[in-house]
Amino acid sequence: MNAEEFSKNILNLDPSIRFSGLVEKSGHLYAGIMREGLDEHLKGRNPEISYSQSAYIVDLRKMFIPELGNLDFVIYLYDKVRMMSIPIKDQVLVLSTDNNGNLDEFLSKVKNYIKEIGTDLELRKGFAHVDNAKREILRNLNESGISEDMIADQLDLDVETVRLIIQELSKKQ
Repeated sequence: MNAEEFSKNILNLDPSIRFSGLVEKSGHLYAGIMREGLDEHLKGRNPEISYSQSAYIVDLRKMFIPELGNLDFVIYLYDKVRMMSIPIKDQVLVLSTDNNGNLDEFLSKVKNYIKEIGTDLELRKGFAHVDNAKREILRNLNESGISEDMIADQLDLDVETVRLIIQELSKKQ
């Protein structure tokens, strides 16, 4: 299952879900879907800031795993919406929901769905979406000795995509 299909399936789990998306470690929205017919609460650059913050906070909280155990959810309760960040593999599922319904039941529904699909979950889009100009920049950065993590941050890509493109480029040489 790809990232777009996964986001859509999560949105369809519950009518209270307003938005479902996958955010990369860099904070870049990888795939996302908004329920049709709803007004967006965050406008302009605010959604991007929210995605970046979600990725950063999930990553930051991982430092407590040895003492507290695995991180399941980060939840923000606002007057108008609930916002959730759920670590999945090396990405973060971000959700926005209405404030109605039982939160524990909702989280159980999402967690059970993720567990149900288990190994069928392939969140990567692959690297076909990376244009030639970005590939050339990636090649130059790689040849200059910059780390894959830094390249990923510079080009707003996930590290695995950077590695796959580097492998592809090295085969062509």
